[in-house]
Amino acid sequence: MNSPQSPAARAAASSSRRRLLGGALAAGALPAAWGQASPPGAWPNRPIRVVIPVPAGSAFDTVIRPLGQRLQPVLGQPFVIDNKPGASLTMGTVNVAQSPPDGYSILLANDTPFSILPALGTPLQYDPDRDFAPLGVIAQASLMLIAGAAFPASTVAEFIAYVKANPGKVTYGTGGVGSQHHIAMETLAVRHGLDMLHVPYQGIGPAFTGLLGGNTHVMLAAIALPAQHIKSGRLKAIAWTGARRHPNLPDLPTFAEAGVPDFVCGAWFGLFAPAATPAEITKKLSASIWNVVSSKEYTDNVLLTAGFDPNPSTPPEQFGPFLREDRRKWRDWVQRIDPKKLRA
Repeated sequence: MNSPQSPAARAAASSSRRRLLGGALAAGALPAAWGQASPPGAWPNRPIRVVIPVPAGSAFDTVIRPLGQRLQPVLGQPFVIDNKPGASLTMGTVNVAQSPPDGYSILLANDTPFSILPALGTPLQYDPDRDFAPLGVIAQASLMLIAGAAFPASTVAEFIAYVKANPGKVTYGTGGVGSQHHIAMETLAVRHGLDMLHVPYQGIGPAFTGLLGGNTHVMLAAIALPAQHIKSGRLKAIAWTGARRHPNLPDLPTFAEAGVPDFVCGAWFGLFAPAATPAEITKKLSASIWNVVSSKEYTDNVLLTAGFDPNPSTPPEQFGPFLREDRRKWRDWVQRIDPKKLRA
């Protein structure tokens, strides 16, 4: 006979179930049999929880929801979104690392917990190599150097010349000290002997608002934020950090084309399972994900529409090496920057 639950235990169970229900509703998919015991059978036979380590309403949602909709007919189960923000994206990351490796808890993360924080030497409660099974890259977003319409420089050469002629006077905004945008701009400064003033904000959104308001001169940003303002002429794009020009901005040169080689950077978004997840599950997930994200339909209707790069060129078997190279690059960039500039 089962022991009766205490009132506290019943309350905790009820609270946990409400959180999952809320995540399912937010994902737009709530199975009729939610909460019932799953019958024995092949994986998956119940919803798959996707932990997102940031609050709802971010770029993470932009890619995971369309992917989940396209995978449900294939897997027979929905993705249930579970936002667990906090501690520079590490709270949700740790949650999945410590979850049962049964294929029902996976992580959607970006380069922050897997590349940027390790490059900065941030103490972590997980090992990005040993604690996860990489499933696949689902989107990438290169960055562009943007400025207000009145900024004197319109090309990379003009930008470098202007900053050199005005040391310490050109300001750039970022989402915070040690962020990807901060490291990239300081790398550009180190390589070309530029003296710029960093203005950190609490997030890339506020940093962009600062640029629009004229509080800063330039910044690095993905397409989604400035697209309409570039079209209207309020802002101008100077160069693109991608390896190739973006289809949405065919006239915008890459940094390499503008004479700055090896300045390719941007955010990636990828899915991970706990390390001990059975290989048959990770292979099925990886293959299913790749079939969707590498398709022209997904590229045209999801990635390009939202300003991401064209379909990811990193198949599942290359995701592990991709992560190691990404971590090496950011570590190399961080090591070239004055440590005092990386302190909050």
